[in-house]
Amino acid sequence: MGLNDRDWYQLEADEAVSALETDAASGLRQAEAEARLERYGPNILEEHKGPGPLRILLSQFNDFLIWVLLAATVISIFVLNELVDGVAILVIVVINAVLGFVQEYRAENALAALRQLAAPKATVIRDGSPMEMEARALVPGDIIIISVGDHIPADARLLEAVGLRVDEATLTGESGGTGKRVPAIEAGPLALGDQRNMLFAGSVAVSGRGRAVVVATGASSEMGQVAELIQVADVKTPLQLELRDVGAKLGLLALGISAVVFLAGLARGNPPIAMFLVAVSLAVAAIPESLPAVVTISLALGVQLMARSNAIIRKLHAVETLGATTFICTDKTGTLTRNQMTVVRLFAAGELIDMEKADVEGEVRDEVLRWAGRVSLLCNDAVEAPDGTLIGDPTETALLAAADKMGVEPDTAERLYELPFDSERKRMSTINRLQGRAWVLSKGASEVILPRCTKELTAEGVDEFTDADRRRMETTAAELAGQGYRTLALAFREATEAEIDAPAEQVERDLTFIAIVAMVDPPRPEVIAAIQAAKDARIRVAMVTGDHLLTAKTIASQIGLDWGRALSVADLDATSDEELAGEVEGVSVYARVNPAHKLRIVNALKRNDEIVAMTGDGVNDAPAVKRADIGVAMGLIGTDVTRQAADMILADDNFATIVAAIREGRRIFDNIRKAILFLLSCNASEVLIMLVGLLFVAEPALLPLQILWINLITDGLPALALGTDPASTLIMKRPPRSPKERILAPARLLQAGWQGALIMIGGIIAFAGGLSLGHGVPAARTMVFSAMVLTQLLHSLNFRSEWRTVFSVSTLANRNLLLAIGGSLVLQGLVVYLPPLQRVFDTMPLDATELGIVAAASIIPILLIDRVKVTYSSRLLPGNEREA
Repeated sequence: MGLNDRDWYQLEADEAVSALETDAASGLRQAEAEARLERYGPNILEEHKGPGPLRILLSQFNDFLIWVLLAATVISIFVLNELVDGVAILVIVVINAVLGFVQEYRAENALAALRQLAAPKATVIRDGSPMEMEARALVPGDIIIISVGDHIPADARLLEAVGLRVDEATLTGESGGTGKRVPAIEAGPLALGDQRNMLFAGSVAVSGRGRAVVVATGASSEMGQVAELIQVADVKTPLQLELRDVGAKLGLLALGISAVVFLAGLARGNPPIAMFLVAVSLAVAAIPESLPAVVTISLALGVQLMARSNAIIRKLHAVETLGATTFICTDKTGTLTRNQMTVVRLFAAGELIDMEKADVEGEVRDEVLRWAGRVSLLCNDAVEAPDGTLIGDPTETALLAAADKMGVEPDTAERLYELPFDSERKRMSTINRLQGRAWVLSKGASEVILPRCTKELTAEGVDEFTDADRRRMETTAAELAGQGYRTLALAFREATEAEIDAPAEQVERDLTFIAIVAMVDPPRPEVIAAIQAAKDARIRVAMVTGDHLLTAKTIASQIGLDWGRALSVADLDATSDEELAGEVEGVSVYARVNPAHKLRIVNALKRNDEIVAMTGDGVNDAPAVKRADIGVAMGLIGTDVTRQAADMILADDNFATIVAAIREGRRIFDNIRKAILFLLSCNASEVLIMLVGLLFVAEPALLPLQILWINLITDGLPALALGTDPASTLIMKRPPRSPKERILAPARLLQAGWQGALIMIGGIIAFAGGLSLGHGVPAARTMVFSAMVLTQLLHSLNFRSEWRTVFSVSTLANRNLLLAIGGSLVLQGLVVYLPPLQRVFDTMPLDATELGIVAAASIIPILLIDRVKVTYSSRLLPGNEREA
């Protein structure tokens, strides 16, 4: 098949199907689809690929200070004839590069896995059954089903279109929906915007529905022709940008300090080359090179954990924002409730029928029940799968099940026309041919259906529908809504052929009222606890629903969302934006809202400096979802448009997942902060020990290799292990952090400084103790070397909690951290006691007395830091971080 050589819009629908050797009703066989996938390749555009393994490895050496270290290696070997020192420096550089490679490679793989989780889906018919699958698996000849809000997954020729309008701005540049139709277009050649019977990858269905046959995928699609124009660069999170800025400043500071150390060493009579190596090593040690990797890995692995808990993060910045969320606006149906609609009551012909009975036939005159069942069955897009499962919107599957219970058998009534449901119209109508006559069948919210009715179907026949009758039905609907039921009105009338393709105002008029249907969708059992957890975390929650006000208030009272006022759509429409901003923080329920109201609510909350999470599923929800600080899309019933606009997708559409994600976001941010402060305080101690040591001793307290070794074993694994710290049991008992709070605020930098100074004091104690024993500088240097390693490793335990003492049981809860500490201590022992490594690192074996001094010098700073932390941290740290 020469697919790209055809003008598909000039072919009739059946001709296109024949040319593609497929079946319009049953689609491709699975085996044939797999063969075509092998032939045409996956349905993906040429996309920006992450760096490969070799590039990641080489990038570890693309750093100024690493180049200086390599230069130091050359100087050591070829100028100073210090082969052992030169090779040792090279080995440490290589080890650092390998660790950096492993960390970055893991992060890339983690992010790639997340992109796969958020991959676009498509509904396709294969082997006669509709199924949802990844869009990348589509092939030419596949029959796809398009619904409102779907991203068009591939170029396709329309086979069926019902009120279908598609936004093709990504290709044509013209905003607004383009009406689509099925007949062939003989004229040509035509621009893409004029090919009204074609769908193009990358466009969006904004209304209606359709069915089409795929004609081109991937690079062969129209979008594929311009793929190179739509590449998007990776976007750094605010935290990553902040750390990049801090890293640059630390680099300049480190070079300045290294210059001071170099000059101080020269002034004390040390050889220039030796002091050059010390200065270079100190510059490398002063900069926490593993900091970016720790942040990236913590974010990537954290969002992987979220994904396994059904919260798929699409944008990394959302992790930072989650911990600051102050207000959640959530849909009701499917999010707070189970999304398992069941018709439980039917009010028709003056009778309230219990639909939960085994048999409801005969409850009212057969004709009334028959028409209620027909509307439920035929004005409906849900379908029954071969295995008996009902597929479609939960409201429509409930009506389908009710029609079966009312004894209405599925028939072959032809659908001639459709006016699809949307959140603005709040109703749906079809024109079907039944027994040779055309009928308008309508269903929708009672307040929009009842005003369009002029007659009523009763047990005696068709009667006039007076204003009194209408008020009676409105009262009935309100009473049912007050009991927590979701209500719909059903209506019908005979139609004329001329009304096919007519506007809604002409079709949906002079209707005959049939019945009010009452459905129940019980709250999810876990929602009550999740809402309480949000309250404990000082996060307010509001229900934003299209349901009746009384229904919304009833459900809200059942789940603990009756803390504030309840506003109806009429209240919102009567309130200006300024007035809404003044009231919005005291509202817990919004009823009968449409997507435009959602956007107003988000804007009002943001005007009050709230950090807002807003859920959405429909295509028109996308603006509000995008405007929110955390846009949350539904993974099960959401549209592609909303999912693309969202920061987070709920794979299970469950409100409890939002609260769990906020908890995880807080944990991730806390752990990143712990790791950063640990790294900075440790590096500060290394800089200080060199500066102070040179003031009292002619030789530096640490040799270049020793500095690099400390940096290697204390900065890497313990910092990464802190990134996996379990959350505090009280993490959801504190208020959200301020989004304006920088992770390296002055108080935090002060914390890193004084903790580094106390660690340095421990090193000085060890150094002075070694010299006092009279064993000489090499032994004293080994003692300060070991004391610095041990103190920094123990210091990591201080960050298990910012308030609890290090001697609490919870300190030992992080198994990864304990393993990192244990492994690093073993490596340090080898450096001190293994003769070959002694020669490399210029160490001497320590006896019991020396080890006692090292232990004391290491424990003293830890005790001091612990006491300061427990006693005075409330004065140094923001109050909203307190854990106990």
